[in-house]
Amino acid sequence: MGDPSDAELLAAFGSGDGRAFEALIRRYQRPVLAIARRFARDEDDAEDLAQRAFINASQRASGWRGGSFKSWLFRIVVNLAKNHLRDIARFDRSEEAQEHEHQSTDPDAEARLGRAQQQRALRHAVARLPRRQREVLLLRVDGDLPFAEIARTLGITEVNAKVNFHHAVQNLKKLIQA
Repeated sequence: MGDPSDAELLAAFGSGDGRAFEALIRRYQRPVLAIARRFARDEDDAEDLAQRAFINASQRASGWRGGSFKSWLFRIVVNLAKNHLRDIARFDRSEEAQEHEHQSTDPDAEARLGRAQQQRALRHAVARLPRRQREVLLLRVDGDLPFAEIARTLGITEVNAKVNFHHAVQNLKKLIQA
């Protein structure tokens, strides 16, 4: 017999088996953290968002009414992340100050700095995408969701999800080349 389904784990969790939700966390920890990283400015914020998403999901698990748990969980992390972006916009968190804080003196520091600059450029390009394109892109790339699930998660049509993904990719190419 294979691994239990998400629905089976949620039913067990609802019956008091805390280990069942731990299995869901292990199952979805990587994609939830990947989605959170796309919205967060640093690893600590991303980990905090991911943890809050799982806490939120565990507290609301009794309200889950079927469908894809994965989509439901990803919707939670996206909503928390959007709220996070709104909240941090109120504070000045200079990237230059953070970059200076984390610079290293070892020989690979230059290579790491180059990768960090590329990642920052990509993160900024993704952040400049229209909201819906960004959400579709992140759920497709980081969440590894099929377009049908993305559509259900965001409350749009599957065709709309595909069109937004296409436009997101095209816009990213333009933004990165600029």
